[in-house]
Amino acid sequence: MLRTTPLVIKSAEDQVYEVLRDEIVHTMEPGLPLPLAQVAERLGVSTMPVRAALMRLEADGLVRQQPRRGAIVAPLEVEDVQEIQAIRSGIEGLAARLGARRIDERGVGRMEALLGVLRSAAARRDLDQFLRIATEFEDECYRAARRPRLLHLVQGHRQAAQRYVRLALGDSPDFEVGFHERFFAAAVAHDGAAAETIIREELAWTLERLTRRLAPTTRPPTDRTREVPLNG
Repeated sequence: MLRTTPLVIKSAEDQVYEVLRDEIVHTMEPGLPLPLAQVAERLGVSTMPVRAALMRLEADGLVRQQPRRGAIVAPLEVEDVQEIQAIRSGIEGLAARLGARRIDERGVGRMEALLGVLRSAAARRDLDQFLRIATEFEDECYRAARRPRLLHLVQGHRQAAQRYVRLALGDSPDFEVGFHERFFAAAVAHDGAAAETIIREELAWTLERLTRRLAPTTRPPTDRTREVPLNG
């Protein structure tokens, strides 16, 4: 069969951007230097598309430019994820509420099929597939809201949160689909208020785990410095 869809021709900048974004999310350590010339040599391009891609990644919050040091992979910080999750709570809550009210039988059917795949990924602890299918599952509902600008905002801020979400779920003993089961039930019932609440609870759960993970560790005081309670 002959191809009927047009080819997508990507610029060098777009390709560098996608490669680096994927590496930052999946493999690169926070704080890793990204020397312009070395990245360009490794990817077989000039420095111009690398510089442009790094600027886009900086706008995404994945890269940070430091004086006299150049670009580094952005650190993971509590303040950053608090801001991201607060924004996501607002826009994803709205998308969930509107989408659950309007989703049709075909959309519900697709959500049900994706939920089955999600259960399988959770059982295997396949994080990559779990996150990919969870995104498709939620977007099926969000798309039903018929608010393309809202969906674009949701997808952009979800992308900004990817590194944090992977950190929160990577070693979680709660690698299951409880939130997604409840979200699906809300969509079936066209209960927008419940769908909004569930999504916000899921985002809050992730933030709580990350706050604990990213909080600086402090040593307990030694016997010599430990204060004695006044009522002790």
